[in-house]
Amino acid sequence: MKPWRVWKHTNHIWKKTVAAALAAMVMLSGAPCGMQRAEAGWDGWDDVIEVVSGTLIASFQRTQLLALGDNPAVQAELCSQAEKENDGRPDRRAVILTDSVMTRLVEQGNYALKNNSLPFRWRVVHKKEFNAYCDYSDFICVYDKLVKACHYNEDELAAVLAHEMAHGYNQHVARDAQKTILADVLADVALDQLDVSSYGVGRQLPQALVDFAIVKNTTVASEKRADESGFYTMASAGFNPGGAAAMMARMMYFTEHSSQVEDFFFPNDHPDTRVRRGRMAELMTAYGIGHPTVGQSQETLGDVYFDNQFLLRAEPEGGLDEEEMSYLIAGGIAKGFHDHETFEAWAFHSKADGALDFEGDAAAYAPLRRALAASGKGEVFRSLVAQAYADDARTGARDTFLQDEREHEADVEKERAKQAAAAEASPKKAANGDMYLELGLTNFAEKEYTRAKALDEENPDASCGLAMVEGRRGHHEQALAMVDDVLAKHAGNAHALVARADIHRHAGDLDAALADCEAALAADAGTVAARRIIGELYDQKGDRERALEAYRAYHEAAPEACDIPADYMTMLVDGVVEEVE
Repeated sequence: MKPWRVWKHTNHIWKKTVAAALAAMVMLSGAPCGMQRAEAGWDGWDDVIEVVSGTLIASFQRTQLLALGDNPAVQAELCSQAEKENDGRPDRRAVILTDSVMTRLVEQGNYALKNNSLPFRWRVVHKKEFNAYCDYSDFICVYDKLVKACHYNEDELAAVLAHEMAHGYNQHVARDAQKTILADVLADVALDQLDVSSYGVGRQLPQALVDFAIVKNTTVASEKRADESGFYTMASAGFNPGGAAAMMARMMYFTEHSSQVEDFFFPNDHPDTRVRRGRMAELMTAYGIGHPTVGQSQETLGDVYFDNQFLLRAEPEGGLDEEEMSYLIAGGIAKGFHDHETFEAWAFHSKADGALDFEGDAAAYAPLRRALAASGKGEVFRSLVAQAYADDARTGARDTFLQDEREHEADVEKERAKQAAAAEASPKKAANGDMYLELGLTNFAEKEYTRAKALDEENPDASCGLAMVEGRRGHHEQALAMVDDVLAKHAGNAHALVARADIHRHAGDLDAALADCEAALAADAGTVAARRIIGELYDQKGDRERALEAYRAYHEAAPEACDIPADYMTMLVDGVVEEVE
């Protein structure tokens, strides 16, 4: 999707405020009023105000976007907005493949998720554009045209998705906001409406911020970093390390045939595609200890080389052209050298049909296996591999070529350790779990509760949240036992009593749930969630009078609440009108 242009004007109110602040600073500092006028290139106070106000705006916007990005309700609405983009039913094969690849990347990829980031969610939508994006809430949207244009190749798709994940876990959108956000969004939304605490279940996100979320709002520098981080994420999850370069080759086709298809990236916001392809090819080669390369000239596209010796020529396969296949074949070689520290670990052997085979069942090796069989170069390849290990042992090539990856892994581990040590983030993660439960997203609630408990083993809200998850899954006895353990350590804990009410309600014991809600209010009258649940329980029992009474108490305690059923809210509003009259 085409990015918005960056407009270079600043909100007038901000200018007046900053001007007053700067004037006060001058007065307090004792600076002389008759300062010498600057020479050419100095535009006076307007320049100072522009720079300082821009800095303040950027800091404010970044803080707001980071906070919004850690709000499950915001993430849910952005997901809902993406689904509204559908121009029809998404391609089923694209959905299945994307789910498979994303699940593998999230669960097996090596990356560090910051405490103020949400777990990744994703959707495939039906659009006639070659597009994918990750917004500031770690929601990834993929257009099925992109998946189909890659001919459903999982390694090329993994490269795209890992790149988008990198934008998420590096928080690029929020951190690049000062360079990319429109001043109008700031003026119309940020200064007036971005009260993050008010975005609970049911609150509508301002449309300007929704629009901002679905465009590429990252700088060229962040795109480069996402390319590299994404490469290591997808490779660590077991995908073919040649997939990233193959994807760039595929992108080049669409770039060079832009009149035929809508491209998903734009020169102003991404590095040149040929440069990106070259960089991804270099990363693949380094991953393979320097041994595999592919042809780069027009005459050699499709050629695969081993230690600069021609090995074989790739053939088109599955809709992919010779160039793409050459990267996937070379990627298989790279993965083999990376994953096998010795020649013996390859375990070369002959199959029943006489073809050469080696250790490794991963699909990432499939293009290499097929190419060796088709070219009859199996024995040549085995000899080259044996010689390469002998040379590497002598030159120390393994340590040299893997140095960048090891530094990247060390950075990831350092960030992971930093996040794990921040116990103060535990309450917010547990609160996120509560919101995911309210949204009906039990699996995501479990992820946030688990993160909360990992940060602080003694956090009762995290333990109660995990108990509610078990209750939602029908494991009522186990769930009740978990809450009882919390209450044994924290007698009268209001949150634990609400959690037990939630479990009783899902077990069908409404009276026990009501009793627990009343006990929670007795323990802490500020437990507003208990009032809402009481309203829901009485409504479920068919007692609308008591339900209305409970919802009125809830509304008075939480006037900003947006999760009161519409019919009850109408009665509450009508009641207020009658009192006024």
